[in-house]
Amino acid sequence: MTVLNESDMIKQLSDIILKAGANLFKATKYLYAMTAENYYRCDIKDFFKVILNNIFNADILKAFNITIDSEACGLLNTREYFELFPLVIYSFAVRLPALCQGNPGTTPLTQKQITAIYEAVLERGIAKSTHIPETFDDVLAAVRKGKEVSPYTAEWFRTYIYTTVPDLADITNRNLYFIGASDILFPLYYMCLENEFQACLQRLTDTDASAVAR
Repeated sequence: MTVLNESDMIKQLSDIILKAGANLFKATKYLYAMTAENYYRCDIKDFFKVILNNIFNADILKAFNITIDSEACGLLNTREYFELFPLVIYSFAVRLPALCQGNPGTTPLTQKQITAIYEAVLERGIAKSTHIPETFDDVLAAVRKGKEVSPYTAEWFRTYIYTTVPDLADITNRNLYFIGASDILFPLYYMCLENEFQACLQRLTDTDASAVAR
């Protein structure tokens, strides 16, 4: 595939990773705040439906009369929890080789282009971290060999919470609800990210193909 404006492609696709990660992080804060004031009044299915249909706009969850700046979200307004922000983005970035796949075992992008998108994300202040068990190189190698990439899960998120934010690891109704809902939210959110990423990738390749034809 020939990309007429490679720098624009790299920017668009790296922006998707950055925006999706930032909004999933923010969505976890809305989820936690909801457990304080709206535990019995807000249907979790409605919460999921709204965020999964708006993965780049977590603030739409304000429609449930939830605020993430209040005391209800106090435990998440800490330095330790904020350090999850770049980790969520990085957990998406390492999976770029899988996200860039087209049909099974194929990709419209070269390894060099995929690596450039990954590096563009890191250049925005996102550092590599051992908190994320997957690595970009491992995922790239698996994709090149035609191996199946493991499903995206919240396991790394749970591990971080249990080891770094002990107050959230206490066995309480609220914490268990939050962790349990996050276990479901993360993989579903990633599936929506896959769809958005593929749609953008398709637009870019279709545009290029039609331009070359002309």
